Amino acid sequence: MARIKKIWLYILLGVISIPANSQDYSVSLLPFSTNKYDEFAPVYYKGDIVFCSNRKNTMFIDYTDEKENLPALDIFVVEEIGRNDWGEPETFYEGFRTHFNEGPATFNSRGSEIYFTRNIHVKKRIGNSIDKNNRLGIYYSKYSRRTGGWSTPTPFRYNNSDYNIAHPALSEDERYLFFVSDMDGGFGGTDIYVCEARNGGWGAPKNLGPNVNTDGNEYFPFIHSTGRLYFSSDGHEGRGRLDIFYTEQVNGEWHRPIAMDPPINTRYNDFGLIIDAFKKTGMFSSDRQRRSDDIYAFTPLYPMFDNSQRQEENNYCYVLYEEGAENPDTSMLEYEWSFGDGYKARGLEVEHCFNGPGDYTLELNVIDKLTGEVFYTQATYPLKIEDIVQVYINCPDTVEVGQEVVFDGRKTNITDFEIYKYYWDFGDGRKTRGIEARHIYTTIGTYIVQLGVVSRSDREGNSQKKGVYKNIVVVGSSRERGRRGN
Repeated sequence: MARIKKIWLYILLGVISIPANSQDYSVSLLPFSTNKYDEFAPVYYKGDIVFCSNRKNTMFIDYTDEKENLPALDIFVVEEIGRNDWGEPETFYEGFRTHFNEGPATFNSRGSEIYFTRNIHVKKRIGNSIDKNNRLGIYYSKYSRRTGGWSTPTPFRYNNSDYNIAHPALSEDERYLFFVSDMDGGFGGTDIYVCEARNGGWGAPKNLGPNVNTDGNEYFPFIHSTGRLYFSSDGHEGRGRLDIFYTEQVNGEWHRPIAMDPPINTRYNDFGLIIDAFKKTGMFSSDRQRRSDDIYAFTPLYPMFDNSQRQEENNYCYVLYEEGAENPDTSMLEYEWSFGDGYKARGLEVEHCFNGPGDYTLELNVIDKLTGEVFYTQATYPLKIEDIVQVYINCPDTVEVGQEVVFDGRKTNITDFEIYKYYWDFGDGRKTRGIEARHIYTTIGTYIVQLGVVSRSDREGNSQKKGVYKNIVVVGSSRERGRRGN
């Protein structure tokens, strides 16, 4: 099959039990998925969705998988007519079809170039089953507006009859091409590799290393515009068979992958995830409901905080002076302020910064310089310091690439409602929940961090919410700055 190895097991229909409080996404089966055949590995293409399927699209069955006796894979496209309304899937391009496997695929951001998986040897032979030695490779084609068609597919320079190369994923800037392979020198069955564009071609494949690849199998890479790499694996610790993970590269090293939460990952096979540029919607493949692979759509359940205000900083510093007070005999006496927080300062006019909100008692005393004793008290004032009524983000203003940053919402001060949940948006496409959050930025830049809070829903399902935002500046690591300085 064009997935290199069979990655699903036939299962009995069952009910998936997922704790309600663990779900950060809503998931729905897309209607063009069938019960009899497999649909999987969706990719975005000019507002449509391109995917793989072994559905029978002619009256004749071409070559089949010799073990499962299913038709070979083809590349299909389906149009989204409206919200949750899809057209009928059609063959993506007849010129790509052979009697063997085509797909999965990836496109450049303009949809004018395609890289896709297919069997290396596509000339039809006697028989009706695919030779297991007919390896998979990656092929490239370019769309011509003049002819309205795609060019003859060109083989990837690293295709090899001794091993498989498949599942291409092109970065948005077209600088990197990720793929999977079972070539010698890897860590397991299939590993993820990447080639970098150089001088109009592709540099040598580079294994992503043991943080990403395991002694099991890694499949279906998808590189997001933010630099986050999604992939599927049966070698990392997950919930079941194939699970979906993500990782990010910091200072040239891929971090330990993190498993997607339910209901994305289940105890069944979950793989082939894509997500839009704003990380608001996405799709993935799974065999969780029936004997075939299907495509699901998912939407994060994080609420939107459209009316967030820029965070104001609390100011605990004051200039204190006594109107109408006259300077005493400066040779013997002087004024001294007692701030009620254990600190004092001498002078008729002083500046003092308190540690935070609270109730303080201010005293202006006249002090005998010789004895240091209070000669008399000029005035006494109560001072109540309160935080600004707002949601509050407590975090550094400037951090380094690769540094773990702690974001704290405990200084939030609102009186309208009792806070039920805290939602963080780090401004780089990543989100999480909780009164405290930890995050690592992987790219230099200025990001808008948002914190939103919500109340519990009332009987009608309504809840109150508020949000703030502030900027955080991410600079290069001190190690990199030191190298540049040398």
